[in-house]
Amino acid sequence: MASASVGHSATANATWIPLFNGRDLTGWKGANGTATNWKVKDGLLTNTGRRKGNASWIAHERIFSDFELDVAFRLAPGCNSGVFFRTPLEKGRPAYLGNEIQIADMSDAELLKKLTPDRRMGGLYNVNPPQTDAAKNPGEWQSMTVRCLGPSCRVTVNGRVAQDVDLTSFPEDVKKTHPGLMRKDGHIGLQSKEVPIEFRTVRIRELR
Repeated sequence: MASASVGHSATANATWIPLFNGRDLTGWKGANGTATNWKVKDGLLTNTGRRKGNASWIAHERIFSDFELDVAFRLAPGCNSGVFFRTPLEKGRPAYLGNEIQIADMSDAELLKKLTPDRRMGGLYNVNPPQTDAAKNPGEWQSMTVRCLGPSCRVTVNGRVAQDVDLTSFPEDVKKTHPGLMRKDGHIGLQSKEVPIEFRTVRIRELR
């Protein structure tokens, strides 16, 4: 499933806001659990891969509407992770109540067997596959930008466009199961499951 490309004219505030300060979890909290499986070590925000009794995702306390998000990450082999945006802090599945751009180890054959195309690196989770496979190998630093202006959403992975869509343009049955597509604002979140991932940059600037 794919949507037509959309315009992205907007003026960005010149000031980037660091959501991760490189020292601790200030501004972040565990969603649907405690954040004890998220640590800061050597300037990196790390998910340890532990799940029991802990949150698989953390959310930043601020709410954003129109923004450009810049993330740098390094994943371990077999990692299945993601970045949430415009996501509410409600009980339920954040990828459906909000939106998730998938992060995954595309070199792991066993993981790929489990992932539908819309759950691969750069996919709009369970909604729209990425336009291209721009993933690097585990252990390499990778980059992702998510730029949202109204319903327009453009995502790049390692400098290549993965999504360029109108979030409200998907069929009614998709929007019904993914109400987050219609949201105008919400929290930024970071997620990982049983395999560790590290983030060294998480910053955002608001669009006007």
